[in-house]
Amino acid sequence: MFRRLIFAVFLFSVIFSSSVSASSSVKEPDDTKSEFKYVFPFSHVAVIYPRDHIDYPATDIEGCYAHVLAPTSGVVFDVETKDQWDQKLNIPGTRGGLTITIHGDDRVRYFFAHLGRVKVKRGDRVEPGQWIGVMGSSGNARITRCHTHFGISRICPQSEYKVLQGEIWPWRFLDAWRSGINKSPVSAKNRVIKESPAACELAAAQS
Repeated sequence: MFRRLIFAVFLFSVIFSSSVSASSSVKEPDDTKSEFKYVFPFSHVAVIYPRDHIDYPATDIEGCYAHVLAPTSGVVFDVETKDQWDQKLNIPGTRGGLTITIHGDDRVRYFFAHLGRVKVKRGDRVEPGQWIGVMGSSGNARITRCHTHFGISRICPQSEYKVLQGEIWPWRFLDAWRSGINKSPVSAKNRVIKESPAACELAAAQS
């Protein structure tokens, strides 16, 4: 009986150690090894940003009049050069004021809002570090503070603003880019698509 017990304990330890070895050999994707180049998208003025945001993943960067740069290569999908926000109406889709939306070559969408100046137009091709705008106080930032709202998300085929505003926490990528680390948000974008595949359709229905 004692020998059987010893053998059972030995067998369990062998199986357990094998499973641990197998699991440890499965590595997370290395999102610093990317074919795309990424840069910190603010210059000229020192900026700060928090590790949180109200209601959904995004980051509000503060540093009035900072130059806003393209974080990676891509195409300017949309721009808003007229501040249409009315405080009395407070229509959600206009709260961003002057905005720029870039569809990156990495198939990730980058959204900048509350700009004071837009230096690109729809259809323009941009490269990493290209000057595209200036931080300002347009939209509802007129009654809050000068800042740039930065959102990272999947590219939706429908017209919507909720996913556009952000669905991936940007600060970890901003931290990396500021340190010169070429960290890609592609894996994070793919994870949120897997977790909520119908987000674009749901957002479009609410717009």
